[in-house]
Amino acid sequence: MKLKHLAFAVAAMSAGFAAQAAGTVNIGGVAHNVVYLSGASAPDNFLADIAEGMMTGVTHYTASNYKAFAGSANGIPGIANGTKVLFIKRSAGGSAFGVGPVARAQRVKTIDVNNCTSGAGTKASPFSCAIVGTDPGEVGHELTTNAGLVPDLGVSDVEPALFQEPYNTENDTAALSSAETARLSATPINQLMMGLVATKTVPASTYLSRSTYGAMLSNQIQTWDQVDPSLSGDVVVCRRVEGSGTQTSYNWFFNNFPCSATGSTEPARMTDSYGWKESGSGTAADPYIINPAAGYTVIENSSSGNVRSCLQAADNGTDYTFTSWDPEEQKNNTFKVTFSESGPVKAIGVLSLDSYTSSTATGDFSFRHLDGAGEYLYDAATKTLSSSAGATGIAPSKANLIAGKYDFVVELSMQNRNVAVSNEQGDNVPAIAGVQSAFATEFAKRAGSPQFTGNFENTGTQVSTPEAFASLPQFWAGLTNGSGSDVNGSGVRFADLYVSKFTRTANTCSPLKYVGN
Repeated sequence: MKLKHLAFAVAAMSAGFAAQAAGTVNIGGVAHNVVYLSGASAPDNFLADIAEGMMTGVTHYTASNYKAFAGSANGIPGIANGTKVLFIKRSAGGSAFGVGPVARAQRVKTIDVNNCTSGAGTKASPFSCAIVGTDPGEVGHELTTNAGLVPDLGVSDVEPALFQEPYNTENDTAALSSAETARLSATPINQLMMGLVATKTVPASTYLSRSTYGAMLSNQIQTWDQVDPSLSGDVVVCRRVEGSGTQTSYNWFFNNFPCSATGSTEPARMTDSYGWKESGSGTAADPYIINPAAGYTVIENSSSGNVRSCLQAADNGTDYTFTSWDPEEQKNNTFKVTFSESGPVKAIGVLSLDSYTSSTATGDFSFRHLDGAGEYLYDAATKTLSSSAGATGIAPSKANLIAGKYDFVVELSMQNRNVAVSNEQGDNVPAIAGVQSAFATEFAKRAGSPQFTGNFENTGTQVSTPEAFASLPQFWAGLTNGSGSDVNGSGVRFADLYVSKFTRTANTCSPLKYVGN
């Protein structure tokens, strides 16, 4: 496969290593240059593949919502082969942590690769390690003793400009000012579909329009008979926390926020739940009770995995316990949703299509067609997706994504600091340069490649959810294979299989525009 040039918007590389806040970490007495990427979980499916393609002798590390890879640089333009690198990826907190902390050069929690308790350090059995540091918004974050690291670059489901108050910032922190946003250089990487998702308690025959789904997300439709008169029960929403890139995408598509100052609507919060805090104190031993039997219920989840767990519990009528930001008390608390009190309920969710392997005929929830009825289901045996019998509307299929027919799509964004920034601890963090800049450029190029958005000529471990993504036409139009051919054995253009014909050109508020591939 011929890799096209991708001009990643980073500062020009300096001749030597420019010290970053993360700097170097000694592993076994050997200094490794740290490259810290924080933000959206979308690239996580192919992190290990990219790391092993950019380094040799890779040691793998893991913690909850963190991954790290230590090895020797290999084939990275601008970095001498053999240079020791520790590549850290944080997914905790989602996209917001790929924006705010990067612009503000804030220290955030990170994985401690020198404090691991189990594992063999391999891809199959990574070392399991501790997490250190304090995040913005938490007590003690501003202290010089905060052991967190400053991210060198960030990744988000949408570009930084969308993370605005009052609905799209994490932990109720202030949005970036225009001056702070200007500190970031961002570039689009690939396209990712978002989806309509519902529990199996919602019949496949239920018609879900964009307006109806948005009204349920926004507390404007609270009962299922307002969606379909044959249905009953109260609506339950399993959404993401504020600041999540996935949630930000839904706020744009369904609420027109922040694209319109006058025409936007308000997404519902947990505090809108009729059974909000019926009892409890918010501790792990005595969680706050949210009772869906009381009526319309909204549950804010800190990860896509938590959203899936929320939907499963709703479909099964089993209690769901989770920890999330409490907007009333301005801190993280523990909550318990007592689905067992009402039994199985009908719920909708907030998920990107990279969760499609859970959308099965026998699962607890499924992706649905936009402006129509029907399920879009994954067959694990054949690793294919198909619509249920009699489906109408627009399926969230890769073919529809590439053709511009399914428009609930965002463009993954990577960003870095383009100026020096001083943070609250007094760290003077420079613009990205040196090893970090070169590594970021190569990572961005590979992350947008059809190899990782479609398993095109992928001889390594296959990307598990390639049907959720497409490569961007501005970088991959006219895609050819390693032999220089632009068609497969059946005469079908590779670009028509892996590269979108439309793009938003890194501006989510703009419509999809035809470019061609």
